[in-house]
Amino acid sequence: MPNQLQNRVENYVGLLNQNIHAIQDELNQTQQLVESSEPGTVHLMAEQLMQAHLETQWVQVPRQYSHADYFLIAMDRFMQLDGVTGYSVLLPVEKETVTLVMTNLNVPAAFAFEENKDQNGGAYFVELSTGERLFYWSLERKQIQFNARGIIDLLVGNFAKQHVTVEQNQIIATMLTEFGRYMERVFNYSVDFNLLETRDDDVYQLIQHAEPQGMLDKLFVLSADTDYFLQSIPNGAGVMLDDNTEVRIFFVNDANALGAQRWHFQVIDGRDQYSWLDILLKYDFIANWYLSETDTLEVSYDQLVFAVQTTQPTDIQSIFTAEQGTTPMLDEEVLAAKRAAEAQAKEAAEKAEREAQAATEKAEKEAQAAEAKAEAEAQSESETPEAAVDDATVDPTEVTSETDDTETAVDSSESTSADATSATSTSGKTFEEEIGEALNSSNNTSEG
Repeated sequence: MPNQLQNRVENYVGLLNQNIHAIQDELNQTQQLVESSEPGTVHLMAEQLMQAHLETQWVQVPRQYSHADYFLIAMDRFMQLDGVTGYSVLLPVEKETVTLVMTNLNVPAAFAFEENKDQNGGAYFVELSTGERLFYWSLERKQIQFNARGIIDLLVGNFAKQHVTVEQNQIIATMLTEFGRYMERVFNYSVDFNLLETRDDDVYQLIQHAEPQGMLDKLFVLSADTDYFLQSIPNGAGVMLDDNTEVRIFFVNDANALGAQRWHFQVIDGRDQYSWLDILLKYDFIANWYLSETDTLEVSYDQLVFAVQTTQPTDIQSIFTAEQGTTPMLDEEVLAAKRAAEAQAKEAAEKAEREAQAATEKAEKEAQAAEAKAEAEAQSESETPEAAVDDATVDPTEVTSETDDTETAVDSSESTSADATSATSTSGKTFEEEIGEALNSSNNTSEG
C-alpha cells in the first residue's frame, strides 16, 4: 500500500517546484529585458512578459511589475538604445511601478501605460493628470498609432496655456516621434504618425465633421494682426512662415467627401524638419484658428482605436512626493519608514508650534518693554521744569564759600586799618613835644 504521507509531501514539493520554475522563468525574462543590448531580444522578452500571468498559488510574489509597467520598461530600453534624452523614470521604493516624467517641464506631468483589456491587447501611453491618451502600442502586431486629438489637447490646449514653452513641448513631441521612428526602422513597425509627420511630401489627412463655413476667411483675419500674410492658392490658401517654411490649406474635389471637397494640410520646409504639431506650437494665430475649427475638421487619427479619448485622470502628487530609489524596501522596512515619516512629521509640527509660541512670547516681551520705555520717557518729560528750577537755585555750599571769602577780606581790611590807627596813635605826638624830648635827650647826653 502506498505511503499516503509520502505521496502528499511529494505532491507538495512538485507544486512548489512548478511555481518556483514559473517565477524563475519570469525573472530570467525580466533580467534580459533590462540588461540585453540586442533590440530583438528586448522586444521578444517584452512580448513574452505581456503574455505571462504569474498567478502562483504555492509560492507568492507579493510585489510584481504589471503588464503596463513592462510596456514602459520596454519603451525606456528602446529609447536608451536609440539615444533619446529629455526624460527620466520615477522608481518609488514602496512598490514595483514605473512612471515617466520629463526632466525639464514647468508643470506637473507624469506618463505611464494603461493596458488595453479588450481582445486587441496592447496599451495606451497616457498623461496621468489629464488622462490624455497619446498613442497606442501593440507588441504582437508591431503597431504604433498616435492620437492627434489627444496630443493637441495636451500640448497645445493644456500645456501651452500653462506657459509651458515651445521648446519644452517640442522635447515631448521629439521623444514621441523618435520612439516611433526607431520602432519603424528597427522592427519594421506600422506607425501612424499623423500630426507628427515631418516629411515635406506628406499631405495630412483630415477628419471632416462638417462643411467648412468661412474657414479660410477666419484665418485671413487672424493673420492680418501678424507679420505673416495668407495668400490664395488653387483651392485654398498658403502662408510663408519663418525659416522658409510654408503651410498650405487646400482641398481636392472628391464626390465621396462631405461637400464633395476633401481638405488637407501640408507643411513644406525643404528639410523634412517641421510637422503640423510644430506649426501649432510655434504660431499662436494658426493654433487658435485650428482649435476653433476642430468641430469642422481635424487631423485624422484612428477613431476606432481612440474611441475612448481619455483615461480617468489621476492625482499625481503622491508620485512626486514618494521616496524614490533603486533598492526596493521590504514590508517591514516600508512600515518602519512610514513610522519614521510620521514621527518626523509630528516632530516638525511640534517644533513649528514651539517656534510660534516663542515668537508670541518674544513679541509680548518686546511690547511690554516698549510700553515701559514710553512711560519712562513720559515721566522724564514731566520732571523737566523742576530740574530747570534746581539748576537756577544757588548751591548753599557755594554761597557759604563766597561769604567766607568776603568776611576774610573784610577782616583783613579791618586789621590793616587797626594797625594803621595803632601806628598813628603811637607816633601821634605834637611837634613841640617831640622837640622837647629831643632837647632833653641831647642835654642828658652832654652831662654824661
